[in-house]
Amino acid sequence: MQKNILSIIVILVLFLSADAAHSQYYLGVVQGEAKKIPITVLDISNETGNPKLRTQALEILQADLRRSQIFEVLDPAKLDLVYAARSEPAEAVVKRAGTFGATGVAWASLQRKGAELMLAGRLYDAASGMKMTSKDFFGNEDTFRRMIHSFADEIVSRYTGEKGIARTRIAYVSDKSGYKELFVMDYDGSKPMKITADRSICLSPAWRPDGKMLVYVSYRDRNPDLYGLDMETGKRWKISGHEGLNISPAWSPDGKRLALALSKDGSAEIYTMGSNGSDLERLTYGAYDNVSPAWAPNGREIVFNSGRAGTPQLYIMNADGTDVRRITFEGTYNASPNWSPRGDKIVFVSQVRGLFKIATVNPDGSDFRLLTDGRGNDENPSWSPSGRQIVFSSNREGRSGIYIMKADGTDIERITPNDANYTSPAWSP
Repeated sequence: MQKNILSIIVILVLFLSADAAHSQYYLGVVQGEAKKIPITVLDISNETGNPKLRTQALEILQADLRRSQIFEVLDPAKLDLVYAARSEPAEAVVKRAGTFGATGVAWASLQRKGAELMLAGRLYDAASGMKMTSKDFFGNEDTFRRMIHSFADEIVSRYTGEKGIARTRIAYVSDKSGYKELFVMDYDGSKPMKITADRSICLSPAWRPDGKMLVYVSYRDRNPDLYGLDMETGKRWKISGHEGLNISPAWSPDGKRLALALSKDGSAEIYTMGSNGSDLERLTYGAYDNVSPAWAPNGREIVFNSGRAGTPQLYIMNADGTDVRRITFEGTYNASPNWSPRGDKIVFVSQVRGLFKIATVNPDGSDFRLLTDGRGNDENPSWSPSGRQIVFSSNREGRSGIYIMKADGTDIERITPNDANYTSPAWSP
């Protein structure tokens, strides 16, 4: 019994988020084709009186489009498209971009409207020169980045019919304040904000599917208990405070139930409960710890980690606890699973030559793939809402930092500084 509890604590510490032509282009990207939609940001006209805003807006917009994994962002200067007029580009200018291989052309202007900033965002089809979208965004210097993110998401939506990720956030744990507190930041690492003051150890943030609530584990009462946090009001309350472990929470796709691991009856087992802690139902039974549940997008299955085979491995069961089957057979330590938004992949952590690395596997156990390598431990993987990126933490550069990468393990980018430890990232809806 003592050995089981110690093993689960080890796991907790280690592993603690449209026209037809364009739609076809997008479907090709989803199906795995390498080709991306070539787009260029022609210019952002700046009439605000603050010369820094243009440069910042261009950098943010280009980075948002690049990180979407949908676009190849072309440099207009390399296309011989130097454009500095304050008015919208003429049809001939847009079509010229098309002759150099661009599919889309973005242009915007920044203006002041009284006390507000206005971003007028425009998107053009480079083949016809016609305007695809025209939308104005209002805010101020404090919400300036979000205005740019909104324009980027509008462009993504116009080409794909899906929501973009530029306005999403990442919850995480950092010891920057001297304690392991919960923080949130924009998906690109900007605007970090501390949201707990437990002066203790916080772990395992998990977003409700509507993005309005987080659950997390805290030791503030000297026991790993589960708390809820309303992201709009800041209200916090204890959801599960059973004696022993109340850990590794995961939301059902409809946001009505939580899966988690409890050790109130001995070894750690998987339970589900209502979002307020009521209607507790036990799903697993056995002499070995069962932890880290994650719901399938269809709500019918749960993947989890279990030591029943002698080493930590991944298993899938029906949401009522029936039909348990093992899905990982490569590697002696596989844990911390997270189901992709499309339901076709499960990302997890696998131990390779003594180090933890990010890996994926299909729900039927096929196509095991290691995505990361090199020095350090890579942990806590979480999918972006689009399923095209994965966020994870790693100590590959010394202190633990948070990184994002493409779902195939390429284009790794660190998004947190090196001034503290940053772990347990969870990508918002």
